[in-house]
Amino acid sequence: MKLGGLIVLFLGVLIIISVMDILPVTFWFAVGIIFAAIFLYDGLKLFRRFRGQYLGSLIFATILIVRLFNIWGVSWGFWQLFLAMIGSYMIGYGIVSIFQKGVLSSRRTSESSRQELTLSRPLEAETYEVEIEADLTKVLLMSTSEDSEKGFDANLFFDKTCFSGDLNYDKNSGKGRVKARCKARSGVSSVLSKSRLNLELNNKPLVSVDARLDGSDTVMDFSNMNLDTATIKTDLSRLSVVPSKIRDSRIDISCDVASVNFRVPKTVGLIIVHEGDLNWRDFEGLVAHDRGYASDNLDEAITTCQVFIKSDMSKISVDWI
Repeated sequence: MKLGGLIVLFLGVLIIISVMDILPVTFWFAVGIIFAAIFLYDGLKLFRRFRGQYLGSLIFATILIVRLFNIWGVSWGFWQLFLAMIGSYMIGYGIVSIFQKGVLSSRRTSESSRQELTLSRPLEAETYEVEIEADLTKVLLMSTSEDSEKGFDANLFFDKTCFSGDLNYDKNSGKGRVKARCKARSGVSSVLSKSRLNLELNNKPLVSVDARLDGSDTVMDFSNMNLDTATIKTDLSRLSVVPSKIRDSRIDISCDVASVNFRVPKTVGLIIVHEGDLNWRDFEGLVAHDRGYASDNLDEAITTCQVFIKSDMSKISVDWI
């Protein structure tokens, strides 16, 4: 912005000088300087982002300056300058395409903003507390394979220009705490494909989950996980939950506008207590029970999952697997 201000200031002084005849500067010369400055200002953005548009503007600004000051005897007319502008942008886009996609490309431009974080630990804790905070992110939470010796394995991918993120872990007295964060930067609205979090947990330790999700597409597969409790706060998101088949568990969900789907194993009994309003619901295999709904397999179910939901304007559905 300071550079733009200096250019505008210089142009203003130049125009006044041309009108007052202080220097032999013609009106059309001043107009030419204005256009050269506009293209130059756009071209200097090349040093921030390597794009054909900016390179083309920089080339054409150089041509205009050469023409204005009659360097090397160049005195082109309007149509010659018009064709030179087209040629400048063609050259700019051609050079950028070669360096971004051709054999000369190091792919650093397209990948330099990509960030990949990984965090993994062997099985060393009796319980795990998992904290997830994610905006506009695809989240997958599931268990490791049964014979895995890892306590957990976390992978976070995001674009540094749009997100800030980190993975942290600490252990104290047999309790491990895993924290994953991927927050959208100010002004970012919809870039869901640019960030992804994958977290796998061992199925032996006791697990509790605390998740805050906004504008995210999330799958939480607790089916083979030793889940105790999960607290999920979400808004403007899509959430798919698979209850645990290993132990009885409790899941608390708070959502304003969201789509929540429960994919329930047939060996799991399900109880849903809902508070608030629903736009649409499909409680297949559930019947009214006390303050909520209960599945008709509670008597023969191996484990039971209690779900407490507070929602407004949300869609909740149940599928059996």
